Amino acid sequence: MIKNSKKLMMLFLTLALVILTACNKDSGSESASSGDLDYPKRPISLIIPYGPGGSADVQARLIGQSLQNQLGQTVNVVSKPGGAGATGMNTLKGSKPDGYTIILTAVGPSTLTPNANDVGYNVTEDFYPIAQISEAPYGIAVNSDSGINSLDELLQFAKENPGQATYGTTGAGLHQHVVTAEFLNQIPDTEMEHVPFDGGAEAVSALLGNHITASVNTISEITPHAESNALKILAVTSDERLENLPDVPTFKELDYELVGQGAWFGFMAPKDTPKEIVDKLDEAIKNALDEDKVKGQFQNAGLPINYLNSDEFKEKVSNENEKNGKVIQSLN
Repeated sequence: MIKNSKKLMMLFLTLALVILTACNKDSGSESASSGDLDYPKRPISLIIPYGPGGSADVQARLIGQSLQNQLGQTVNVVSKPGGAGATGMNTLKGSKPDGYTIILTAVGPSTLTPNANDVGYNVTEDFYPIAQISEAPYGIAVNSDSGINSLDELLQFAKENPGQATYGTTGAGLHQHVVTAEFLNQIPDTEMEHVPFDGGAEAVSALLGNHITASVNTISEITPHAESNALKILAVTSDERLENLPDVPTFKELDYELVGQGAWFGFMAPKDTPKEIVDKLDEAIKNALDEDKVKGQFQNAGLPINYLNSDEFKEKVSNENEKNGKVIQSLN
């Protein structure tokens, strides 16, 4: 009997040891797969879907330097221009979802390009939003000699002068065009012909020369001319009045809803990137935007910081993608 008891005890201890070993192994595996302690272990590639030297490049290098300092690994900014941003986005889509390839993209490549053409990706299905970092609001402006002093007066002019009112933007199908076209669709019996230009500077020049009635541009492009009284800004797309334009109302306070509030930039990863890695990158990006040095550099470059975390950015991208898709279909 004693002998049998010893056998049972040995069997029990053996089973307990097996179970304990299995539990420790599973726990260790879970920790290794869900934890982010060993990320990053090598350099990170940060794609921009544009050529070097532009706004995306500036922002990528500023944030990339901070990420490098925080994470202890080199962050290499890689320019992948082409296809209205599609080349860079498809490069990211084809990358391993391991956090070592990310992108600083914008509203155009994310929610406009794939809705205008079949470019091989869908922003809500193929990517994991990490964080938004900036958003430059737009303003609608007129020549100061026009005699138009408010947004309502501009709309009234368009109603009373059918076929004569025009507005310029940086190009057909781009964000300023999409936002303005959808806005005008809300106004009964009001038509303004769209005049696309090859950039914001050309649109502003045309407005200064009285070749168009109004122009929709990023605030940084029109503020200097408003300060010199050459142009008058009638409304801005931001939620609240801008600190440097306290007398200019927002579309929102004038009771107009818009499909977008400005030209945003944000980081994304391939869709199957582990959440723990995305969370670590999100936190590091937020920390970067809180640094006084980064704040000052963004301000000097005319880039308004507007941070959204991963969940907030994901919701925004999804909403704008749906809305912009409908507007682009109507334009086509």
